Amino acid sequence: MWSLKFKVANEDSSYAVLTKKHKVIDYFYPLDVYKEKNAFHILGVHLLEGEEKAKQAFSKDLKKHKKTIEFEQEGNMLLVLIKEEEEFYKLIYDPSLYHPAPTIIKDGVEKWNIASFQRKKLETLIKEIGKWNNKLKNFELLRLQTLNLKEIYFPKILPEIPEKQKQAFQLAMKSEYYTFPRKIDLVHLAKIAKVSTATFQENLRKAESKILPFFTKNLKF
Repeated sequence: MWSLKFKVANEDSSYAVLTKKHKVIDYFYPLDVYKEKNAFHILGVHLLEGEEKAKQAFSKDLKKHKKTIEFEQEGNMLLVLIKEEEEFYKLIYDPSLYHPAPTIIKDGVEKWNIASFQRKKLETLIKEIGKWNNKLKNFELLRLQTLNLKEIYFPKILPEIPEKQKQAFQLAMKSEYYTFPRKIDLVHLAKIAKVSTATFQENLRKAESKILPFFTKNLKF
């Protein structure tokens, strides 16, 4: 299977516009797409990352957006059905194409990962997107090569983690705590999180105890 990765600023996307407005990162994965009355209905799950107030503002604006038909929320996860009328959504959601990973939307830019058994299908998609430069701007091709099956996204098998533990782990990852050498220590991470060092360390260790076994259980030593 072939994998196409590209970035594009989508001025037609309500998600993209709101990520830029509220400084939120949106991890979007489509669950179903169908056409009705000349409009594309896209059902997707979203996982938000950012400051709590920013995520709340993003959700509020998206819920009342004119394109939103249905909206449900549980914590940082949203289930949203929207209606789009632009024909380029027909290109991205062609039934012969696959979405092996979530689309990452940040600062108004969408980073897509689309796959197909036929390279030609993806080459055609690239050419067609170029015709929509009035809405899709700053297109950047990141990759067009064969797909490693390990890159395929399985959203249902990740462990559930309490919010404080998840925030601690995300902050540690973002701040390069796990790099070698480490870019930051627990004391400074705790200051950023505005909690005591002991509290942050406890939340981080609990998150690690759930996440690390998940990623290592299938490794063969």
